[in-house]
Amino acid sequence: MRNKKQTWLIFCLIGAICFFADPQDVAAQPPLQQTVTTPNQLIDAVNSLRLANGLSTLAVHSALMQSAQSQANYMAATGAVTHERPGTTYTQQLLGLGFPLAGNLSLGGFRSENILSSGGSPLAWNEILVGWQDDLHMNTMLSPNYTHIGAGIAQGSGGYYYAVDAAAATGSGQMPSEASAILTSMPKGSNAAGASQYIVPVIINTALPSGDVYHQLQYGQTLWEIAIKYDTKIKSIQALNNLGNNLVVQQGQKLLVKRGATQPPPATPTSTAFVAPTPIALTPTASVVASPTLIVASPTLTPAPASSATSSPLLVGLLIVAAFVGAGVAVWVIRDPE
Repeated sequence: MRNKKQTWLIFCLIGAICFFADPQDVAAQPPLQQTVTTPNQLIDAVNSLRLANGLSTLAVHSALMQSAQSQANYMAATGAVTHERPGTTYTQQLLGLGFPLAGNLSLGGFRSENILSSGGSPLAWNEILVGWQDDLHMNTMLSPNYTHIGAGIAQGSGGYYYAVDAAAATGSGQMPSEASAILTSMPKGSNAAGASQYIVPVIINTALPSGDVYHQLQYGQTLWEIAIKYDTKIKSIQALNNLGNNLVVQQGQKLLVKRGATQPPPATPTSTAFVAPTPIALTPTASVVASPTLIVASPTLTPAPASSATSSPLLVGLLIVAAFVGAGVAVWVIRDPE
């Protein structure tokens, strides 16, 4: 009889535990971290938060890990908590790292980023980091549209700097067709000085005499960007360098980009030697002088002054003589009428 009572008591206790405790809720509670000092701790905390809210966990992607870590490094180096990426945009960086970003790329695509600075010692998770409890930051961690996650933590003079990148990949897992146009477009408000300081532009190298083309990676350069510049494919570069499916490359790494390429033809020097002129035999010809065309101006006619009869001295003398003769004849007739 006593054994039956003990058995009954045990069943009652088990039933009470099952009734008051939800196994899913117990397993989904975010782990309480005293301090968050590694990217994996941050990712685990975010995924536990998603489970606690009935959402699936986000898969870790190397491109998002690299973008988040580079942003944390940049913030630690500059001491500024910022989403800005000198010389590029967040969307361009993800595409350049080979992430098949879904959504309208002209509007940025489906991606989001949480950033934070501790201002001193590392932060404790304690359910949610203080500063990420508003709607916008919670959406980065709890959006059902996102499929992948990456995180980065860096220590600088201003303390610890945190970055969480979440994004949605295309359904096919392939790069969207408009990715090339987005990558080659100049980001708005980009700073040329900042671009040259933090992200070195790709300069195409010529082929060696063997036909091999090598490229040494500079800061900020990615496989996707190199493949576009050299007019090749990422998979070809991966195969030539035994990278497998790895998209993560390091600064200073020397990659074989192409084989069997042709070198540019040598420049033809411009000759400056003096070339003697060919003598020309001259045959004398008669000179032909064209008859000049005379242009005669119509003269302006001015009437000549009329000649005066009184201008002749002889005529005056004759008139005087005739007057005296006439007077003499008249006197003679009057004195001798017969």
